[in-house]
Amino acid sequence: MRLLHAAVPVTDSYLAKALSEAGHVVETVRDLADLLLAAAETDYDGLLIEVATPSAAPAGRIAGVSGQAVVVMVVDRASPAELAATLRDGADACFVRPVHFRELEARLSALARLAPRPETGREALSLDPASRSARMGGRSLALSMREYALLDYLAGRAGEVVAAEQILEQVWGDAAQSGPERVRTAIARLRTRLKAAFGHAPIVTVRGHGYRLRR
Repeated sequence: MRLLHAAVPVTDSYLAKALSEAGHVVETVRDLADLLLAAAETDYDGLLIEVATPSAAPAGRIAGVSGQAVVVMVVDRASPAELAATLRDGADACFVRPVHFRELEARLSALARLAPRPETGREALSLDPASRSARMGGRSLALSMREYALLDYLAGRAGEVVAAEQILEQVWGDAAQSGPERVRTAIARLRTRLKAAFGHAPIVTVRGHGYRLRR
């Protein structure tokens, strides 16, 4: 499984280490703000959040950006009412320490099996330069000049990871004058529009490396 992990306050997490040693890919972020940002930009199988109490993490907000990832919280203490509220808000599971690693791993795997899967046989994304639009599954989305240039550049390298600097140079033409934040903002906006139009966005953020358009 590919997991996104955050511990607040930051700790030397036994659980994250154990999951990595068990063969899972675990990416750890510094705080909940980074977790929300990463979860919104990248596809994960699960989110693992370690906090003191359920109220320290906005379960509803986390679930809102998690996509198809399962949300599992580990807390130091919680009343039955707090646990119930956390699950109602959107968490898929909430453990109170001490946590047995094997139970946590098994729960993560079980929840991931129950998560909805992307549809197979989905029509590939196509671009029409004449109308400057994207098309998928019989639907069409008109794009701005910059959005079309960005999507066209990624489509020409579908399956490859393209760095933000490459995109700035090839799409904006001024890599030396701009920072990756411009690309990050444009990708987020384009992903939102694609998801609204087609039900999903084929652009994947590969943290620390760049962006990739699914084939």
